[in-house]
Amino acid sequence: MPQATKTFYDVLGVSRNASDKEIKTAFHKLAQKYHPDAGGDEQKFKEISEAYETLSNPDKRKEYDQMLMFGGMPGAGGAGGAGGYTYAGGQGWSDIFDSIFRGEGAFGADWAQGFGNMGGAARNRPRKGENLSLTVDITAEDAFRGVTRKITYRVPSTGEQQTLTVTIPAGAVNGGKLRYKRRGEYGSNGGERGDLVITTRVAEHPLFKRNGADVTMELPVSFYEAALGTQVEVPTPGGATVRLKVPAGTQDGKTFRFKDLGAPDVKHRGRTGALLVTIKVEVPTTLTEEERSALAKLKQADTRDYRARVNRYRAK
Repeated sequence: MPQATKTFYDVLGVSRNASDKEIKTAFHKLAQKYHPDAGGDEQKFKEISEAYETLSNPDKRKEYDQMLMFGGMPGAGGAGGAGGYTYAGGQGWSDIFDSIFRGEGAFGADWAQGFGNMGGAARNRPRKGENLSLTVDITAEDAFRGVTRKITYRVPSTGEQQTLTVTIPAGAVNGGKLRYKRRGEYGSNGGERGDLVITTRVAEHPLFKRNGADVTMELPVSFYEAALGTQVEVPTPGGATVRLKVPAGTQDGKTFRFKDLGAPDVKHRGRTGALLVTIKVEVPTTLTEEERSALAKLKQADTRDYRARVNRYRAK
């Protein structure tokens, strides 16, 4: 014979006719004692949390009490910890416990139909509709400044088409999500509608790249400009232009940061990311005879050792 498992009432140390207040008080007292952050027993804390989650909910507690009438219910140690107990119909206790949270009654929808009204309340309980998902394509420019779009979608259960004006915020990112409450699938038994979740798919910009609210770009300069220094007019995502002073001797890969000239930060309203400009030194692939001659003279006169660090490791 399997050993009987403690009930949730036993776990909390209350009687089966305990009031909601008594159950709450017992849970808070035990939670303070066994909370892992306070050095308590993590497994014990999970057990009392599981017990309280069921007994503090009137509907779940009612279903649980019905199961106790039929010979017991797994308490401590999780829904599958009853030593392998199985209901006469072949349904495991873990399956029964899952049925409570699905709203099908203690022993599922079929059992409820066979035993009259005991599971009827669960079957007729209001259920929220499913969420619906859509993807909206926008340009990189629209993502920078924000845009509104009118979309039309179909509700699966009824086939009806619905139209919604979607406001995509400035600074929208690829894969970002917008949630519109109660615009999804219809609920049942008077339950509210699900939500409509819209994912933004942002097209790639030919110049600007995104890293959250920060915007990066490469700025090509000639090796003459990098060596001698120059000033360059640089476009920004917001449509303005800033002047970048490239100092003489600037190396390829050098990055300059312009604060607050990136994209709006959708996670922190009122903030704007930075614009990061990285220098890309372009070497000409063809030279005129005059250029080749001039560069050859410069090369011959240049006595700098550009590979000193490399040559230290050459084989002797």
